[in-house]
Amino acid sequence: MHKFNFGCSVELLTHNIAQVTIEPGVEVTLEMLGEFDEYMSQTFNHDYALLVNKQHQYTYSFEAQLCMASHEHLRATAVVFYNEQDAKLPQQLTQRRQIDELNIRLFSGVNDGNENAINWLEEQLSTEKQLELSS
Repeated sequence: MHKFNFGCSVELLTHNIAQVTIEPGVEVTLEMLGEFDEYMSQTFNHDYALLVNKQHQYTYSFEAQLCMASHEHLRATAVVFYNEQDAKLPQQLTQRRQIDELNIRLFSGVNDGNENAINWLEEQLSTEKQLELSS
Protein backbone atom coordinates (compact mmCIF):
# COMPACT_ATOMS: atom_id res chain seq x y z
CA MET A 1 0.00 0.00 0.00
CA HIS A 2 1.25 3.47 -0.90
CA LYS A 3 0.32 6.39 1.36
CA PHE A 4 0.52 9.98 0.17
CA ASN A 5 1.25 12.75 2.67
CA PHE A 6 -2.04 14.49 1.78
CA GLY A 7 -4.35 11.82 3.22
CA CYS A 8 -4.76 9.35 0.39
CA SER A 9 -3.69 5.72 0.04
CA VAL A 10 -3.53 3.38 -2.94
CA GLU A 11 -3.67 -0.40 -2.61
CA LEU A 12 -3.07 -2.67 -5.59
CA LEU A 13 -5.87 -5.25 -5.68
CA THR A 14 -4.77 -6.97 -8.91
CA HIS A 15 -2.16 -6.29 -11.59
CA ASN A 16 -4.54 -3.76 -13.19
CA ILE A 17 -6.96 -2.62 -10.45
CA ALA A 18 -6.06 -0.23 -7.63
CA GLN A 19 -8.19 0.83 -4.66
CA VAL A 20 -8.03 4.47 -3.59
CA THR A 21 -9.07 5.66 -0.14
CA ILE A 22 -9.08 9.34 0.84
CA GLU A 23 -9.10 10.39 4.49
CA PRO A 24 -11.99 12.38 6.01
CA GLY A 25 -12.10 16.13 5.45
CA VAL A 26 -9.47 16.26 2.70
CA GLU A 27 -9.96 18.66 -0.20
CA VAL A 28 -8.23 17.08 -3.19
CA THR A 29 -6.40 19.81 -5.10
CA LEU A 30 -4.85 19.91 -8.56
CA GLU A 31 -1.38 19.53 -7.01
CA MET A 32 -2.48 16.41 -5.10
CA LEU A 33 -4.03 15.00 -8.25
CA GLY A 34 -0.75 15.62 -10.09
CA GLU A 35 1.18 13.67 -7.46
CA PHE A 36 -1.41 10.89 -7.60
CA ASP A 37 -1.27 10.73 -11.43
CA GLU A 38 2.53 10.61 -11.35
CA TYR A 39 2.41 7.64 -8.98
CA MET A 40 -0.18 5.91 -11.19
CA SER A 41 2.03 6.47 -14.27
CA GLN A 42 4.94 4.81 -12.47
CA THR A 43 2.74 1.93 -11.32
CA PHE A 44 0.75 1.27 -14.50
CA ASN A 45 2.20 1.48 -18.00
CA HIS A 46 -0.85 -0.44 -19.24
CA ASP A 47 -4.63 -0.10 -18.96
CA TYR A 48 -5.95 -0.09 -15.42
CA ALA A 49 -9.07 0.64 -13.38
CA LEU A 50 -9.73 2.34 -10.04
CA LEU A 51 -11.96 1.35 -7.19
CA VAL A 52 -12.62 4.49 -5.12
CA ASN A 53 -13.52 3.49 -1.57
CA LYS A 54 -15.70 6.43 -0.49
CA GLN A 55 -15.96 5.50 3.16
CA HIS A 56 -15.08 9.07 4.23
CA GLN A 57 -16.39 12.52 3.33
CA TYR A 58 -13.98 14.62 1.24
CA THR A 59 -14.16 17.15 -1.58
CA TYR A 60 -12.39 18.12 -4.80
CA SER A 61 -11.30 21.62 -5.75
CA PHE A 62 -12.79 23.06 -8.95
CA GLU A 63 -9.50 22.54 -10.82
CA ALA A 64 -9.20 18.94 -9.61
CA GLN A 65 -12.75 18.20 -10.80
CA LEU A 66 -11.77 19.35 -14.28
CA CYS A 67 -8.77 17.00 -14.44
CA MET A 68 -9.61 13.94 -12.35
CA ALA A 69 -10.01 10.57 -14.09
CA SER A 70 -8.02 11.81 -17.09
CA HIS A 71 -4.98 9.53 -16.89
CA GLU A 72 -4.26 8.04 -20.32
CA HIS A 73 -4.33 4.39 -19.16
CA LEU A 74 -7.35 4.72 -16.83
CA ARG A 75 -10.24 2.82 -18.41
CA ALA A 76 -12.88 2.67 -15.67
CA THR A 77 -13.62 3.93 -12.17
CA ALA A 78 -15.95 2.29 -9.67
CA VAL A 79 -17.00 4.35 -6.65
CA VAL A 80 -18.15 2.32 -3.65
CA PHE A 81 -20.23 4.46 -1.28
CA TYR A 82 -21.54 3.74 2.21
CA ASN A 83 -23.84 6.71 2.72
CA GLU A 84 -26.97 7.33 0.64
CA GLN A 85 -25.90 11.00 0.25
CA ASP A 86 -22.97 9.70 -1.81
CA ALA A 87 -25.23 7.61 -4.06
CA LYS A 88 -24.69 9.93 -7.02
CA LEU A 89 -21.80 11.77 -8.56
CA PRO A 90 -21.71 15.49 -7.84
CA GLN A 91 -23.85 17.22 -10.44
CA GLN A 92 -21.12 19.77 -11.13
CA LEU A 93 -18.66 16.98 -12.00
CA THR A 94 -21.15 15.23 -14.27
CA GLN A 95 -21.96 18.46 -16.12
CA ARG A 96 -18.39 19.73 -16.41
CA ARG A 97 -16.95 16.44 -17.62
CA GLN A 98 -19.85 15.23 -19.81
CA ILE A 99 -17.83 15.73 -23.00
CA ASP A 100 -15.06 13.45 -21.63
CA GLU A 101 -17.47 10.49 -21.41
CA LEU A 102 -15.87 9.23 -18.20
CA ASN A 103 -16.48 5.54 -17.50
CA ILE A 104 -17.62 5.79 -13.87
CA ARG A 105 -20.16 3.66 -12.04
CA LEU A 106 -21.41 3.82 -8.44
CA PHE A 107 -21.87 0.81 -6.15
CA SER A 108 -23.40 0.59 -2.69
CA GLY A 109 -20.91 -0.68 -0.12
CA VAL A 110 -23.73 -2.59 1.52
CA ASN A 111 -24.24 -6.15 0.23
CA ASP A 112 -21.08 -7.01 -1.70
CA GLY A 113 -20.46 -3.57 -3.21
CA ASN A 114 -16.71 -4.09 -3.42
CA GLU A 115 -17.07 -7.48 -5.06
CA ASN A 116 -19.61 -6.16 -7.59
CA ALA A 117 -17.40 -3.15 -8.30
CA ILE A 118 -14.32 -5.31 -8.91
CA ASN A 119 -16.30 -7.61 -11.21
CA TRP A 120 -17.53 -4.59 -13.19
CA LEU A 121 -14.01 -3.13 -13.42
CA GLU A 122 -12.63 -6.45 -14.68
CA GLU A 123 -15.42 -6.56 -17.26
CA GLN A 124 -14.61 -3.01 -18.40
CA LEU A 125 -10.92 -3.83 -18.77
CA SER A 126 -11.77 -7.01 -20.66
CA THR A 127 -14.08 -5.08 -23.01
CA GLU A 128 -11.36 -2.49 -23.66
CA LYS A 129 -8.89 -5.25 -24.49
CA GLN A 130 -11.36 -6.88 -26.90
CA LEU A 131 -11.96 -3.53 -28.63
CA GLU A 132 -8.21 -3.02 -29.06
CA LEU A 133 -7.73 -6.51 -30.51
CA SER A 134 -10.54 -6.07 -33.02
CA SER A 135 -9.32 -2.73 -34.38
